[in-house]
Amino acid sequence: MQPAAGYRPPERLFLGPDECRVLFFPELGGDPVELDFMDLPLSKELRDWFATAAAGATGPSGPRRTATSASDIVSTFLRFARYLAGLDNPPQSPHRLRAVHLNGYILTGGVGTTLHRDLPTLRSVFRFAPDVPAEFAARLATARVAKAEERETSYTEKEFNRILGNARTQLRASATRIRAANSLLDQWRAGQIDQATDARRWELGWLLDYVDREGDVPRAGAVAPNAKKPHQADVVNRHGGAAAVPAHLYPTYMEIGAAVALMIGLTGHNLGTIRAATVHHHRTDAEAGGAPTILVDWLKPRRGPRRAAMTVPLQDVTPDGARPTGRDDLTTPFGLYTLLLELGARARARAGSDSLFVAFTPKGNGKGRDVAGFRVQVPKSILLHWGDALELPADTPDPSTGVPGTLRVRSRRLRLTFLELYQRPVAHTETTLVNEYLARNRGNLAEYQQVVADVLTEQVSKARAATIPVLSADDVALARIDPASVAARFGISTQTVTELVDGRLDTVLAGCTNNLNSPYSHAGKPCQASFLMCLSCPCARATPAHLPVQVLVHDALLARRPEMTPLKWAQRFAEPVTQLVDLLDQHSTAAVADARANATRFHRLLVDRFLARGLDMP
Repeated sequence: MQPAAGYRPPERLFLGPDECRVLFFPELGGDPVELDFMDLPLSKELRDWFATAAAGATGPSGPRRTATSASDIVSTFLRFARYLAGLDNPPQSPHRLRAVHLNGYILTGGVGTTLHRDLPTLRSVFRFAPDVPAEFAARLATARVAKAEERETSYTEKEFNRILGNARTQLRASATRIRAANSLLDQWRAGQIDQATDARRWELGWLLDYVDREGDVPRAGAVAPNAKKPHQADVVNRHGGAAAVPAHLYPTYMEIGAAVALMIGLTGHNLGTIRAATVHHHRTDAEAGGAPTILVDWLKPRRGPRRAAMTVPLQDVTPDGARPTGRDDLTTPFGLYTLLLELGARARARAGSDSLFVAFTPKGNGKGRDVAGFRVQVPKSILLHWGDALELPADTPDPSTGVPGTLRVRSRRLRLTFLELYQRPVAHTETTLVNEYLARNRGNLAEYQQVVADVLTEQVSKARAATIPVLSADDVALARIDPASVAARFGISTQTVTELVDGRLDTVLAGCTNNLNSPYSHAGKPCQASFLMCLSCPCARATPAHLPVQVLVHDALLARRPEMTPLKWAQRFAEPVTQLVDLLDQHSTAAVADARANATRFHRLLVDRFLARGLDMP
């Protein structure tokens, strides 16, 4: 993968004798991020030393490749610096740092629950600092604390649906409000609202036009105490205030939180991938019918620069394969993406941003890529803020009170719940899904195990209800001298039994006695079903000649079990494996072992091609 257009390597930039800043250019492209260390309550010598370490960590050979990761350095350093500054005798230079300074920081618990993240950050960044004191470096290398946060588990299905349902409700209300405001603004600009007979609507239309052109509400002359802007005009107060009026045209910060939560819940992607989404896309279906599909280029930065980019299809199909019921159904990634394109169009034009998630906020912060009045950077804390405002009840009781607590909305839990519900990998392999995500999740383990057990029971019952007849070695020998008696016992013609034992009717796992009368194809037409279906077909008959291939296919399907989710394996392979086990049980243990040991290269190539679906009809 080539570097993104406009790529510049990270660089260190010190400005002036009293300023210490690092200008970071993300390796994957994007606007530069300024890491300002002037707020660190430390001596200039220590500030310069911290900035030098940050410059190295964000440099070409450093591990901090994304803007978010680089910005985290400043937050971590600020917490550590505040602790050092609060000491009776704070160090004034890097060579005065000792193990006791780190021990004290650990004993105080850092700030809140961030200590488990601060120590790895300090360890990785200070590797790039010059002349780190040996005692301090040795203690930092061994410093470990337990993660203070609760262990991440999936939500229950009801909790998951409760979160996504509230997000949909909030976004539908946003769509209704913004569409009504856009219609009113269009009418006002076309002169279709009479000021004399509909003064309030005319006045609101005038306000919306002002906000759309100026990016702010009208202001009066006087400046409020402790405020950066003059008082809002009385006309603004009559329509709800400086927060309510622009919100007619733009999505709010909380609505963007709802959109982020819903996008994770519908796609299963990481928060870091979702929050960096843009409006750039390609419509692959050309609106020519079928399920509408949009292709978007998203990033997963932790993969590294060469593998971070990925193309993601967003289809107008729900995660479980259903089609939406109508406009603003918001049960599909396609529906959500197109709605966000629509609702954020004016905000993006005003902020000059291509971010999918742009929100109006009356406070604004003007930091980084944000524009005063608008948030174009989605903070990592947005889901916690959004979820806390909802105060949704949890299904499980609080251990300390026995009363159901309040749901805390976390991106990892949303993603984990998606993976558990739909049992398919998202931006990782199926092996990673099984071993790294589902194996560690104990949120609904008992429920999941019961689902798998039910599927296994169902598939085994289906397999036992449709077993194919097997000719023994004695039957094959008798068929060569008295085919009529064997044919009568197995319900086939004399000619058919002769062709069967001669191998002229072989498929893969058995022989087919009536290719033109298959239950899986139209009568009189050759069967086009997968050869795996032969295991339950009334036209199939097996002989000892098929045993080597049956053994190899049985072993190969069992070998796939650790690489797939238990539910998916049960749904796809529990029935054929049970059928193969029943077939193998009709032979002696020695015969099965001999077939496994003496399978030829031809047998193995046939099985490999069969399982790779190279023998299926196109």
